Amino acid sequence: MIRPSSALFIGAHCDDIELLAGATLARFCREGVRVGVLLFSDHRGVVSDTEAAQALGEFRENLRWLQAHTGAALEDHTTFLLPACRGAFEAERSRIYEAMEKLRDSYDLVVTHPLSDTNQDHEQVSREARRVFKAHGSLLAGEFPNNDLGETAVQVYLELEPGDVDAKVHMLSTYRSQRFGGRPYLDGSVARALARLRGSQIRAEAAEAFSVLGRVALRLP
Repeated sequence: MIRPSSALFIGAHCDDIELLAGATLARFCREGVRVGVLLFSDHRGVVSDTEAAQALGEFRENLRWLQAHTGAALEDHTTFLLPACRGAFEAERSRIYEAMEKLRDSYDLVVTHPLSDTNQDHEQVSREARRVFKAHGSLLAGEFPNNDLGETAVQVYLELEPGDVDAKVHMLSTYRSQRFGGRPYLDGSVARALARLRGSQIRAEAAEAFSVLGRVALRLP
């Protein structure tokens, strides 16, 4: 992977893609990389049906905003939604696998959850992604420090422009439905601090960091 021509971002729940790699998503859209997204839950089962519908609407609002902001044409591959954190992801792992398998040859780079994530839905999505994309593209896992007990080591860094971080903060602020229970990871200042920390590690103003979940394929032009 020198520079992907296409990238697929996979999240278990509505806000996961923005949390894991929102600034990378924004940069790819800005630079003309073909981008797709895939979700498997609107948080239904953890929140009310009304709040779940709101969360899904907020995700789609972010996609519309990104398209208007960057001129990119994002493709949403989501076809079904499961209850969150109730064992549905384990029970429906074959459906999750099949949804990913349909996209296996369509993207150079796939970004999803780390395998060590403590959320059961995140972990199942990560497991299926490893099975599906092990030989077909570069597979990276984004950072979600709230669910990391110190088992995830980042190895890949993407330098960011300030506007990319601003875009991530903007998209996190869209999730009004998720502002309960003192969730610090939706705080824009936390996202900015992490981006600044990762940037400092590669002598850049800001960056997002990833662990290698499967393989990284180097395909020279």
